[in-house]
Amino acid sequence: MTESKLTLYGCKTSSATNRVRIALRIKNISYDYIEIDLNKGEHHSSSFSKLNIQNKLPLLRHGFETLTQSLSIIEYLNEIYPAVDLLPSSITGRAWCRSFSTLFVADYHPLITRRVIDILTKFSLTDKDIKEWKQQWLMESLRVADEMLSLRLKQHNFCCGDNPMLADICLYAQCESARKQGVSLESYKNISYIYNICNQIESFREG
Repeated sequence: MTESKLTLYGCKTSSATNRVRIALRIKNISYDYIEIDLNKGEHHSSSFSKLNIQNKLPLLRHGFETLTQSLSIIEYLNEIYPAVDLLPSSITGRAWCRSFSTLFVADYHPLITRRVIDILTKFSLTDKDIKEWKQQWLMESLRVADEMLSLRLKQHNFCCGDNPMLADICLYAQCESARKQGVSLESYKNISYIYNICNQIESFREG
């Protein structure tokens, strides 16, 4: 299966897509990329709907397999390409890494996605209201994450150790979303420290 071609469907402005692209670059996995323009509604086209009934990104095709949801895609890549492991070696370490990652992927990022914003717009929220909505949830996610990191018994350069892993990928993507919404990272000591280190790594910075 690993010899089959990998094709990623995504959007460069999508945090979820960028999570997967960072993982692919960290693990040095070759893949084809197809850009889906969300602004043009290409994710609602009949051809894409056949691939993903949810009309969401990212989507990974590997041989005859089609996978959705960024976290599941990254875990799949981590299993079939075990070099450069994106999870800690211990059971508790892997559990914490997944827990920290889903803080963003499952709890907070879904509150600021395009489909949520579309609904808020239908309820006549102004652009200012929507920006404040996004900032509220982004700041809360960063606050909680910063406190979680401060409770770690041992501090590292990255969330789970001396190398970037799944937790760092998800944290970095959330920080990028926060910066785009005008949220400063300076008041989040642990997060800003890790973000700045990740930002020096080419795998994180490439578009």
